[in-house]
Amino acid sequence: MRIAIVAPVWIPVPPEGYGGIERVLKLLVDELVERGEEVALFAAGPSKTRAKQFIYLDPAPTCHMGEALFDAYHVGLAYRAIATGPYDLVHDHSGFLGPAFAGLMPQPVVHTLHGPFTRDTRMFYNAFRNDCYYVAISRRQREGYPDLNYLGVVPNAVDVEEHRPSREKEDYLVCVSRICEAKGTESAVLLARRAGCCIVLAGKIDPGRDREYFEQRVKPHLDGERAVYLGEVSQEEKVRLVSRARAFLFPIQWEEPFGLVMAEALACGTPVLATRWGAAPEVVEHGVTGFLADNPEDLQEYLERIDEIDPRACRRAAEERFSPRAMADGYLEIYKQALEAHRSRMRPPHVRPA
Repeated sequence: MRIAIVAPVWIPVPPEGYGGIERVLKLLVDELVERGEEVALFAAGPSKTRAKQFIYLDPAPTCHMGEALFDAYHVGLAYRAIATGPYDLVHDHSGFLGPAFAGLMPQPVVHTLHGPFTRDTRMFYNAFRNDCYYVAISRRQREGYPDLNYLGVVPNAVDVEEHRPSREKEDYLVCVSRICEAKGTESAVLLARRAGCCIVLAGKIDPGRDREYFEQRVKPHLDGERAVYLGEVSQEEKVRLVSRARAFLFPIQWEEPFGLVMAEALACGTPVLATRWGAAPEVVEHGVTGFLADNPEDLQEYLERIDEIDPRACRRAAEERFSPRAMADGYLEIYKQALEAHRSRMRPPHVRPA
C-alpha cells in the first residue's frame, strides 16, 4: 500500500521536546515501513523517520505556531504533490485544512481527530463530514460529535521500548504535563502535600494565562524539596522520572481526547491516579492499572492504596493496547475500509442493457 501521511507543520517528527502528535506519528510511520508499506511523510524539518520524506519548511516554523500562512503553505504543497503522485491513500493529521481539501483529492483521505469538539469545530466538521473518513483516538472523543463519517477508533501509541519500568521505585509522585489549569497541576501538588508525599512536576509553561496560573496558583506551593518543578525536561529525563515514581498524578479538569502521558506512565510500570474526564477511563482501568475519581479531592484516599497496583499489570496493558504494533494494526484495518468505501463510491452505477 502506498500511503501519504501529512503531519502538522509546527514541530518536526519526532519532536525534540513537547509534541504529542509528532511523537505518535514517528511510531506509526516507522511501524508501517517495518511492515513493508510504502510511506511518504509530509512534515516540517528536521524530521527523522524511516519513510520517504517531503520537507517544505526547514526548520519547522514553531515560533509562528497557529499562523495560517505557514499551515496553508505546508498542507497546500503536500496535497498538490499527493494529488498527482502514486499514492493509494492519504492519512491526514494536519488539522482543519486536511478535511477542507479532502473533497478535491482523487485518493481517499483518512483524517485523525486529535482535539476535543467545541461549538466552532462542530460547525467546521459538519461542513466536511462526508468529504473524508474520520478516526477518533478515543470513544469519548467520538461521543463529542458522533455524526461524522467515522471508520473507527484507534488509540494513540507510546514507545514501549523507550518507556520501560525501573527495577526500583522511589518515594515520590510525579506529574509530567503541560502546566495549566486544565491539566490540574495545582490539584496534583495539593493532593501530594495533604498526603505528606513528595511530588515532582515537569512540563512546559506557555506564556500568558498558563504562566499566570503557574505564578499565582502553583509556584506558592513549591518548596524545592517536597514539591519541586523541574521545567521542561528531555525525553530521557521524563522517562527516568516517571519510571521511578510511585504513581503518576493526572487530576485533569477538561475533556482530554486521549492523554498520552497516562499511557506513557503505564508503559513505565507506574500506576496512574486520574479524574474521570475525557478518555481517562479508557486508558486507566480502575483498581488494575491505577485509580479514577470524579474530582481531585476524591483521589486522596487512593494515594494510600498505590501499592495495590501491580506495575507489571500497568506495563502489560501498555504493551497490549498502546504499542506501535497495536496502533498500526488499527490503522491498516482503517485504510482497507477507506479504500473499499472509496472504490464503491467511484464505481459507476450498474445499467441494464436495453
